[in-house]
Amino acid sequence: IYAFFANTFFPKYAAPVMISMYFIGILMAILIALIGKNTVFKGEAVPFVMELPPYRFPTWKAVGRHTWEKGRQYLKKMGGIILCATIIVWALGYFPHNEQLGEEAQQEQSYIGQIGHAVEPVFTPQGFNWKLDIGLVAGVGAKEVVASTMGVLYSNDSRAFRSELQHDVARQHGLSYDEAGPLTTLTAYCFLLFVLLYFPCIATVAAIKGETGSWRWALFAAGYTTLLAWVVSALVFQVGRLLLV
Repeated sequence: IYAFFANTFFPKYAAPVMISMYFIGILMAILIALIGKNTVFKGEAVPFVMELPPYRFPTWKAVGRHTWEKGRQYLKKMGGIILCATIIVWALGYFPHNEQLGEEAQQEQSYIGQIGHAVEPVFTPQGFNWKLDIGLVAGVGAKEVVASTMGVLYSNDSRAFRSELQHDVARQHGLSYDEAGPLTTLTAYCFLLFVLLYFPCIATVAAIKGETGSWRWALFAAGYTTLLAWVVSALVFQVGRLLLV
């Protein structure tokens, strides 16, 4: 997702933008850990001891074998999820189908358009439109689905995607196409921030439940990360908008 958006909206600064995502993630993790230490997890620390195996410098053969095995497992696992999610998003965007409507109007009145417009007010402070909102909703199952969802709702060509989103931002904020350029870039960055911080995919939530033995902590993790993403992305967008517009 980072590579897709960074290369589309920040072609000259793709690497710094991607690096900033990782540093912001680390900073937020430290901040939340400090807050949690003095609130939710307040109390005496429990000593933890783990016996570690001896470390050895890996051989190129071992690195290649493990990289291939893990990569193959990931593609097998995620390929099906992404394919199924993409088909569902396409079907929701196609039905109910009206031949008399143009492509944009068809999306607006489709099932996915109705869902997107229903949740759109929640993401107004971030400047997201209903299509970006649908991408976030679809990403709950797996973050990789966000990129494929954008490919269905927008053009698969990166330049066309930027142009179409800029048209949407211009219409949403009552600006001309050229005036909406900087705001479109800001919206894309805030979208990356939201993806970085919000709901860890369902598999992660299930893993938290398995480790803690309670759905309480799993739902807590899903809730506070999504709230954190909402606050951070809204704050960055609102401050950035004051500086740009």
